[in-house]
Amino acid sequence: MDDMTALRSRLEQRSSDFSPAEARLASDLLEHPDEWGYLASTQLATRLKVHRSTIVRFAQSAGYKGFPELQAAARASYLHSMSSAPELVLMDSHDGGGALVGDIFQRELANLQQSYLNLSVTALEETARAIAGARRVLIFGRRFSYPIALYLSLALRAMRSNVELAPEQGGTSIDQLFDLGEDDYALVVSMRRYSQEVQRVLRYLSGRAVPHTLLTDTSPANDFPASARVLRAHIGGAGVLDSYTAFTSVGHALLSLVATALPEAEARLAEAESLWRRFSKD
Repeated sequence: MDDMTALRSRLEQRSSDFSPAEARLASDLLEHPDEWGYLASTQLATRLKVHRSTIVRFAQSAGYKGFPELQAAARASYLHSMSSAPELVLMDSHDGGGALVGDIFQRELANLQQSYLNLSVTALEETARAIAGARRVLIFGRRFSYPIALYLSLALRAMRSNVELAPEQGGTSIDQLFDLGEDDYALVVSMRRYSQEVQRVLRYLSGRAVPHTLLTDTSPANDFPASARVLRAHIGGAGVLDSYTAFTSVGHALLSLVATALPEAEARLAEAESLWRRFSKD
């Protein structure tokens, strides 16, 4: 019996004893094992609009000693579902390209699994809380890291104010770094070999006691200050190009945690979507 089947079987066996609220939680758990596997109980409670004690009682009603044991089961079922995905079958492949695409598909799954198996959830949660509470947030990225930094900055701007992307077009890194302080937060996105500029930025942040996180890959350790929180993702590709799928996924996980830590995020995102629809009308 695989992990997801075992989890579903356990919930079904105890479903007759669940309260209506617990039955709703059980349904959500089966639909979103990734969130149950990685979010804190307080964050789940906020998303589900219940008290944290309801989450804890549900875990016990489901036969677990507490929420940590339930979370471990949810995480195992989620990771198993990723690793046991079927082979990709391309129905319209006639020139042999389907084999390469299938290899890429399997590599993407492996990158995601390895990234989440080795992800520091503590660093992820601490970074999310820090970004939510900072006076000002700076997202830094260069070259191939820049599109990911841009994506993160745009999403964060929809959730909260005072979010900047560095370096700005026509500017340099120092234009936005020089007045950062201890009440601010910096997220540095950098993959593979760190450039001298990235290393200088990290040393500068450390020297000025600016709290920061480095979102990077799992290649051999580069030179970065011990003060940085570090989030890593696998970027190995099936061909000559690196894959950024897991990198983007870890960024998405971070954004999701930030959203749960910001009471105003949901309303701001809804307003941004409404404005986008209004300005996009023909």
